[in-house]
Amino acid sequence: MKKVLLIVGLTLLLTLICTIMLSAQVSNWRTNPPQQSQPQQRVETPKVQPSTPQRNDVSNWRNQPPSNGYDRPLRTRPGSNIIVRDPFFNDWGWGWNRWDMWGAPTFGWNYWNPGFYFNDWGYRQPARVYVYDNGKRDTIKGKKPVISFGVQKTTDNQVGGFFTIGNKGYFIVEYNASVERDNSTFFPFGNVTQVDFPLVNDLVQRQSFYVGVGKRIKRTGIHMMIGTVSEDVKWRGRDDLGYITFPKYLDRFTTIKIGTLHDYKNFTLKVDYDPIIRNGTFGLGINF
Repeated sequence: MKKVLLIVGLTLLLTLICTIMLSAQVSNWRTNPPQQSQPQQRVETPKVQPSTPQRNDVSNWRNQPPSNGYDRPLRTRPGSNIIVRDPFFNDWGWGWNRWDMWGAPTFGWNYWNPGFYFNDWGYRQPARVYVYDNGKRDTIKGKKPVISFGVQKTTDNQVGGFFTIGNKGYFIVEYNASVERDNSTFFPFGNVTQVDFPLVNDLVQRQSFYVGVGKRIKRTGIHMMIGTVSEDVKWRGRDDLGYITFPKYLDRFTTIKIGTLHDYKNFTLKVDYDPIIRNGTFGLGINF
C-alpha cells in the first residue's frame, strides 16, 4: 500500500512540475538573440579633405548678392504711393494679380473696394468695386479656385490627410501611414525556422502617397488617383514577456484609387477605394 501511495505522489509531483514549465514559456531569443549569418564586410571611413579656408578680402556678396526678398521689382498703384508686391494670395484668391484676366481695368480708375459674392454652386468668391474719377463704378467678380483639406482614416488602420484645389476640374493629393503601436521586441536577424514561441498575426506597417485629378459637377466631385505604397511586414510571435517580431518582407508597389467628394457648405466629405490593396478611405475636411 505504501508503494502505491509513493508512486501516485511522484506522478502528481511530475505533472505539477511539467505544468509550471509549460505555462512559463520564455523564448531563448531573449537571452541568446539570433545573429546575422552573413559575414560582415569591412567598411573604411572615407577620408575628409580639408576645406579651403575662406578669403577675408573677398565679400560673399559677389556670389550671393543681397536682394529685397522678391523676384520682381517693387511697383506702385496708379496715382498713389502704395507699394504693391502682387502677393500669392491676392484678395484671398490665387495667383499674381489675376484681376486683369477677370476683366478688371488696368488704368483709369481712382480706387477700388474689396467685396465678395456667392456663385451658382454656393462657393464664396472675391469681388472688387472699381470707382472712376467721374463716379462710375464697375463690379468685377473674381473666380478663385476652391480649396479643401482635411484628415482621413482607412479601413486597414492608416490615418492621413488630403488636399484639393480647383473648380470644375481639380487636383487632389493625399498621404497615409499606419498608426498601430509596435510594443514588441524586434530581432533583425530572426528566422522563422528558428522560433521557439507560437506565431500570431503579422505586423503590417504601410505608408501610401496618392496624386490625381477629378471632375466636379456642382458640389460633388469624382476623381481617380495613382499612388505608391510601401509595406514593411514582420513575423510576430508571443511569449510570457510579450510580443516578438522579426523581418518577413519589404515591398513597394504602384496602385490606383477611385473616389468621390462632396462639399456641404464649408465641410468636405471624401470617400475612396483602392481595389489593389482592398482598403477604403473616409475623410472629413473644410473648404473655402
